[in-house]
Order: sequence, then structure tokens, then C-alpha cells
Amino acid sequence: MNKKESSLIYQMISFLLRYPESHIISTFSELENEIEALETDDIKSKLKSFIIESSHLPFDDLVNHYINLFDFGRLTNLYVTYLKLGEQRERGLELLKLKKFYEAAGFDLTDEELPDYLPLMLEFCANVSIEKSNELLKQHLKELEFIRQKLRENKSQYAYLFDVLFLNMENNGCVFELENELEVTSRVKGAKV
Repeated sequence: MNKKESSLIYQMISFLLRYPESHIISTFSELENEIEALETDDIKSKLKSFIIESSHLPFDDLVNHYINLFDFGRLTNLYVTYLKLGEQRERGLELLKLKKFYEAAGFDLTDEELPDYLPLMLEFCANVSIEKSNELLKQHLKELEFIRQKLRENKSQYAYLFDVLFLNMENNGCVFELENELEVTSRVKGAKV
């Protein structure tokens, strides 16, 4: 896999993990053409499965599913440091470190999203070297895998996007070992999926 394709995959995941507005849904057929041109069969298959399952849901059901998972689901939200640190002061320090990491790589942030918002992280990964993207994602590997497991438990089509993320990381030479039972200590009170 080449850098261009890897970047495209990160961009697709980032785009599909955003709040499902009608303009996102309307691009599914265009995305299917882009997906078909990808080299890796596993990635193509999982992206297609996500689009098929999402397309078969009524729009309001898709939106509600997204909100329940990523807005109300404390164990599946897309702010990757939140799972480990909750609203504690340490999270602010972690967010500052992330911001400095982006800036050191020449990536300008806006104030629209926190730096640990996964779609933003993936946009960063799409625009930097493979080594730099691997460095960032490896820092949050346990949290990403924990979210993926929770999405699988919920039988959510969004788990496909996390599968694609891990496949892309692996294809980029990101070496990681995950324990069967992940120990992500959640400091989030009353956490629910």
C-alpha cells in the first residue's frame, strides 16, 4: 500500500465517523467508487459493509444510533483521551500535549474540535508521514481497541471503520500487540455504551 492510498483511507474513516448529516449520506455512491479502487480487499470489504448497513437504516435511525454511541456512550465516544481520563485535570495536559504534537508536525488546529477528536486525528494522519501517523495512533492504541470492542458488542456498523483503521495501521507497518482482555481504566463515572 502506498502513502496516497493510506491517506485516502484515513480521510474516508474520518469523514464517515462524523455526525451523519444528509450530505455525508448522499456521498455514499461516490465513496463506493473510491473504495472499489483501493488495493486491499479486507479494507474494501469492511468499508462497503459499513456503507451498505448505514444505507439500509432510515436516516433518523442512523442519526439516533450515532448519537447513542458517540454522544451519549461514554465508553464509545470519539474523544480518545476521555475514556482514560474523563474530565480530570490530567486530560487537559494530555490535550495540550496533543496540540503541541500537531503543531510540531506543521498541522494547524482550529478551536472547532478538541485535539483528541478521532476524526481530527485521522485528518492529521492523512496529511503527515506514515511514521508520524503511526506515532500518534500508537499512543492511543488501547483506547481505540477498547472502543472497537464496545462497538462490536453493540453490533454497530461503526466497528467496521475501526477495523479498517487497524488494518490501515498494520499495512503502514504499525506494529502492535493487544491483549485479549484490554485493561483500559475508565475514570468515567456511570459510563455506558
